[in-house]
Amino acid sequence: MNVRDIRIRGVGAVSSAGWSAAAMHEAVLAGTPLPSAPVVRPGDVRTWPCESRFAPASPPEKIARHPRLRRSSAITRYSVAAALEALADAGHDPAAPPSGLGILFVMMNGCVNYTGRFFHEVLQNPAQASPLIFPETVFNAPASHVASFLGVDGAVSTLLGSPNSIMEALDTAAFWISSGLVEQCMLIAAEECDWLSAEGLTYYHPKLTASEGAGALLLSASGDGPRVSEMIGPLAYLSWQERCDLLPELASQTLAHLQGPATLINDRTGIHKLDHAEIAAWSGRPWDTVLSPKYVLGESMGASSALQLVLGTLAARQTQQPVVISMPGTNTAAYACVLTP
Repeated sequence: MNVRDIRIRGVGAVSSAGWSAAAMHEAVLAGTPLPSAPVVRPGDVRTWPCESRFAPASPPEKIARHPRLRRSSAITRYSVAAALEALADAGHDPAAPPSGLGILFVMMNGCVNYTGRFFHEVLQNPAQASPLIFPETVFNAPASHVASFLGVDGAVSTLLGSPNSIMEALDTAAFWISSGLVEQCMLIAAEECDWLSAEGLTYYHPKLTASEGAGALLLSASGDGPRVSEMIGPLAYLSWQERCDLLPELASQTLAHLQGPATLINDRTGIHKLDHAEIAAWSGRPWDTVLSPKYVLGESMGASSALQLVLGTLAARQTQQPVVISMPGTNTAAYACVLTP
């Protein structure tokens, strides 16, 4: 993988902290877990607690108007808001996006709310299942809506994977830009909460709290913005024990590229069983600041690492120091990267 010299020109975010990257940054700096709410299982009662941290209601100025958005689900609305913020953050007029813009969309669960609604209708009465809902169940629906809303004239694609698959998208975006396929590329990773995904997380640990939102990053080979100076990984694993064994190697390879004071953004959830190996791996040097977005925001699944990158960009701008982002993942591979101002 070679993403050196790729610049993060602008960032945007929707999270359980609010509808802006600044709101998320402020909440993570405060370090206090945000409130959560119980998630109801339809038609049944579970015997254990299951909670989520939902995105708050959209403020009026964040409500985008477009025919495509009349029936779109939350994941699309989060993505549009994050993309518009990233464009504005990079100095572009959101109403007139730059030419040669491509989109790479990343998700893990995808459009779960409309998928559940559509198949509920199929089970209830197949003849009456709404054909208007079905298009919103496909994985590429949010990317299609964002591209239409922005009037994108470059390549558009969707990648599916684990929480840190944004790094594969970053590598793909670097190839698109270097090959001239696009001039700039918008990376978006987003998820929406539903009872099934929230409940699924509790099988990993009963205190693991689902969350939702979107992170957007506008990438370019030139211009201002933090630079992706190093990308380490993928380091592949097949079991949780292999993951734990690999994390010291991930940290040592990353730290070999680092000198002087730096900020660490880790994957810590606040649950010792899930965190101890990562904490130990990165404890070999003093850090100026350590940020733990999942501990504050919750587990946002496919959007997790994108939100880490958004925070890393803001931290690099604020501190003018390198930022290390630890993305050990949950399924198949571990990554880390270094952002430099």
